[in-house]
Amino acid sequence: MSAAARRSKLLLMGKSGSGKTSMRSVIFSNYSAKDTRRLGATIDVDQSTVRFLGSLVLNLWDCGGQNAFVDNYLTAQQSTIFANVAVLIYVFDITSTEWEADLKYFDEILTALRENSGDAGVWVLINKMDLADKEDPARKKYEERKADVIAVEERIRRERKEKAEKSGKKIPEGEEGGSIRCFATSIWDESLYKAWSSIVHTLIPNIGLITSHLTFLRDLCLAAEVVVFETETFLVIAKSGTPLDTDPSELDVAETESGIGKLDRQRFEKISEIVKGFRKTCQRTGEQWLGFESTFDQCSVIVEPMTRNSFVLVVSNDSRIETAMLQYNLNMARNHFSEFSQKPSLDRKCGLCRGSKELKYEAEGDDDPSVMAWDDCGRGLQLLG
Repeated sequence: MSAAARRSKLLLMGKSGSGKTSMRSVIFSNYSAKDTRRLGATIDVDQSTVRFLGSLVLNLWDCGGQNAFVDNYLTAQQSTIFANVAVLIYVFDITSTEWEADLKYFDEILTALRENSGDAGVWVLINKMDLADKEDPARKKYEERKADVIAVEERIRRERKEKAEKSGKKIPEGEEGGSIRCFATSIWDESLYKAWSSIVHTLIPNIGLITSHLTFLRDLCLAAEVVVFETETFLVIAKSGTPLDTDPSELDVAETESGIGKLDRQRFEKISEIVKGFRKTCQRTGEQWLGFESTFDQCSVIVEPMTRNSFVLVVSNDSRIETAMLQYNLNMARNHFSEFSQKPSLDRKCGLCRGSKELKYEAEGDDDPSVMAWDDCGRGLQLLG
């Protein structure tokens, strides 16, 4: 990112008692699920600013869900609430006995959003699944709720298109309304981290380039996987190889050979939950958590700071690779990642990228090979052996 922080407006909405403020407090304020019991209902709009990865600023609008507030959002405050929105996060309570009324409010809110911020992303979190799973372990109710939500989105998109065609207008490209992403969540397990990681992942500039660099680092270290987490929230940002939500059947060759497809698909979110819980324990005892390193029979694992605002996880299943070698490569790559993560676009490629045919991207002003790269880490990164 550049020196000027990039700001993204996030609307957090849903009926009163659905768990909006609780999940926000767990993710961004390091509350435990038990701590959220003392939180009260949100009055009108609670705006907060969260700095993510240093220079990405999330303007989070936690909107109260009482009927009077929602009615006001849709009328007097509509142009204020729904303008310039990057993401709408709408939370449903799976245990609600007023589903039709809940769905009606969602319909009205989504319509207002599309009229004011047509290109906004929409995430629907069907919350409190820990309560529903006791009676419905197959999650049939969740699938029914999800189908209802998607049907609302499809109808609104179709009606907007028909209205535009009748008036002879065309909906601007990118504002047609994309597919809604639905997640089953609970503040009591790792599902909450998976949903919020998916949300924040889409707001990070150069995410494709970050993934490419992690893949290069993975292969350089002969590792199975390299993953980056944000320091404060410990939400997963990116991983090496294929994207975070890739189906196991579409993993790249290196991941398949390393057995990544056989691992728990919730592994990153479980790591986030474990680390945040352990850090809270360290705070209570006056200790500072700096990282983790361990060697097992079949793999070695390292978790340590990568940049000022991120941690990196490296997993190696090659018994020949010492953890000191992995740490050396991480240390040599650290400055490069710090520079790279602060730039929304590059004037020229870095030394590492110039030396790799796998990292292909356009960089204005990089046509002249005599011009020095803006860093020299490409000379230092290497595998010791």
